[in-house]
Amino acid sequence: MANIVFYVSFLQNDFNSTIKLAKTLKSLGHKVFYLGMLDSEEKVFKYGFPFLPILEKWFPKGFYQQEDYNRLNFSGLRLSLECRKYRKLRSSLIYSLYKGENREIHNAIKKADTDLLLIGTSCSSEASIIAFIAYDCQISTIYLTDMFTELPPINKILQDKKNTLNVQLLKRFYNKFKAASEALKRSLLWLVGKSLDEDIIRNFATIKSKIPLELLDFSNNLPLKLPHLFLCPEELDFPNSYREGCYYAEASIDLQREEPSFDWSKLNNNRVLIYCSLGTTGETFETLGIKKVKQFFQDVIDAVSLKKEYQLIVSASDHINVEDFHYVPENTIIVNRAPQLALLEKASLAIIHGGVRTIKECIFFGVPMIVFPVSSDQPENAERVEYHKLGVVGNIENTSANLIMDSIERIENDFFLKQRLEAWKNKFREIEHSEKATKFILNILEQNKCV
Repeated sequence: MANIVFYVSFLQNDFNSTIKLAKTLKSLGHKVFYLGMLDSEEKVFKYGFPFLPILEKWFPKGFYQQEDYNRLNFSGLRLSLECRKYRKLRSSLIYSLYKGENREIHNAIKKADTDLLLIGTSCSSEASIIAFIAYDCQISTIYLTDMFTELPPINKILQDKKNTLNVQLLKRFYNKFKAASEALKRSLLWLVGKSLDEDIIRNFATIKSKIPLELLDFSNNLPLKLPHLFLCPEELDFPNSYREGCYYAEASIDLQREEPSFDWSKLNNNRVLIYCSLGTTGETFETLGIKKVKQFFQDVIDAVSLKKEYQLIVSASDHINVEDFHYVPENTIIVNRAPQLALLEKASLAIIHGGVRTIKECIFFGVPMIVFPVSSDQPENAERVEYHKLGVVGNIENTSANLIMDSIERIENDFFLKQRLEAWKNKFREIEHSEKATKFILNILEQNKCV
């Protein structure tokens, strides 16, 4: 039996996407560890997995929550100074790793006697450093993600005579989107003082870790070429797309995951349930501003109030006081956090920002979506929802109660949507039962044994 280590960021959703796979591997007799910052420790322990903390000096417990708080509550010079402080901290970490003064990650990987390391890629700069260190330690490693933006780029399109033009337009769109989003990201990171320290990362890879140049591609977010295990069915990608080194698996949804409590007595089973959420992380609120997010939720509330046959559940996140809304009709329930899986199982519509994990869960339960993308991978995910006709896409910068109601009515009047989503639901569940991710990992372990 093997020792398998997962590295994930501090984000709850990143951890959630790995739980089912980790449980399955553990049930097969493998020893499963989690590697990460202290802010991840509590959530890992809840599921009974050993936790290997790293970089406590740089990222003490509560670090990321404080960083989120600062970005949401500070502005102007104070925010700039805070961001530059974090930049200096991260730069000092990268320098200490490069100079060999810090071997915490090396020691943690070796302490677990690691046979296979799975690196979550939500924070690509951190993931890259850990990948370089794993290479230095001669540890078998793969990337683990369910975000399309973290995959290798589409570098070959399988031509189909019937849709050659569409495929070419698709490739052009993808490349333009990728270039624009990366340029914007780098500009914003520079402005707030959060550099990726690319020169140091390059030197770390080529000089310190002695990685052959043929294994590196610095045009990608993740320069070290490793297999990508993608926790999402290939069907959700655009058709005829080819990504080198990418292995599509199942959605990997843990139906037994721990969810927030909810007063189910408030649910009216005689009404059509609409679920609304813009996620729980600070990025959405930092991008739009809390005032804008509150107004969006109020527009949704006002729209749904026009139809008494609906009941609306709004998951507003911990960043918003649920008492702040000026009008909440009797058919609306607002909570800070909601049991998303349990509610989607009952819902007839979801109004979301287009995070890929929520999209996967909506498809798994056959729930049509109205997607209002905000940032990160969400615009690209929204394109997929629209392309596959799994819902409609709105513009969160230009919306109103009337426009939201128009979108709801578009969903209502699409007579083929229910059939389409039923087919997608069945396909996702069929793939879920195939356990492709587990088989892929077992195959790697078997190959390593033979080497």
